[in-house]
Amino acid sequence: MSSLQPPQDTRNGKRMLLNHPGPGDPDEQTPYSSYLCSEVLHTLQRPLSDSPAEPAFMVNAQVMELYFGLIVHEVRTAQGELRSEQLGQATATLRRTAAHFRALNGNWLSLSWMTPVDFGPIQRGIAEVHGRRQFSALQSWMFRWMAFLLGSRSTDGLASLEGTPTRLRELREILGQPTLYDDVLGLLTRSGHPISADRLQRDFAAPYVPHPEVGEVWRTVYQAPEEHGELFALGETLADIAEELTTWKYRHLMSVRRTFGNRDGYFGEPTVAWLSPTLDEIPFPELWTARAAVE
Repeated sequence: MSSLQPPQDTRNGKRMLLNHPGPGDPDEQTPYSSYLCSEVLHTLQRPLSDSPAEPAFMVNAQVMELYFGLIVHEVRTAQGELRSEQLGQATATLRRTAAHFRALNGNWLSLSWMTPVDFGPIQRGIAEVHGRRQFSALQSWMFRWMAFLLGSRSTDGLASLEGTPTRLRELREILGQPTLYDDVLGLLTRSGHPISADRLQRDFAAPYVPHPEVGEVWRTVYQAPEEHGELFALGETLADIAEELTTWKYRHLMSVRRTFGNRDGYFGEPTVAWLSPTLDEIPFPELWTARAAVE
């Protein structure tokens, strides 16, 4: 037998790896493979079914998970920069974040061919090993962290993380911390724009409620972009992020439609019916409503 034959998962008899010989000698690495831990990285794909679609599904899901973490890192960095009055640097960090989102959204193209016939065996394999068929990025604690930072305060589905009590506790703590938009409003206030104290000292765990005075601040910025150049650039960068996040949710919804349909799947509710309303949850609300007031 060739030494390159994919090894078997001895727990369930399924293929374990994708044409990979297994971990190499740790002393035999190039600087590239050592820096990226690629010898380990290529051993992390362990299919649970014989579906030829599963390697693509698994790799893309893992890549998305990495992007969720990268976006969390960038947003938290931008929050620190906003708090220390580094507006230009924060905008540059958020531009990177928008670029990461565009790459993240490109991942859906690699799965656009998937059908229920492709996905069914994967679901059954997950159920066999992990005890449930429901499987979604919405069960990712890193996705939840990203969503919380970008303004979502929905706790729907947190019960699906009860098997990871440490992460669940951390997420509940994060709910009580400012979102990216809260830090943007703080910077607007320190820049001399009138925003009431109750906008800044709100219960961060509660959903953000749009307010006309915040909309008026953004209208002022957009009415005179030359005068408010840095804030205008920040606003447009936030709009890019909001658009890309909404695009991710739309492509997720369409992927679910193609591979799963509207059968029960999310917390006992039909998948499409549960996901569709989330498309209306667009971050940074006054940034959008203010545009109708610009003359």
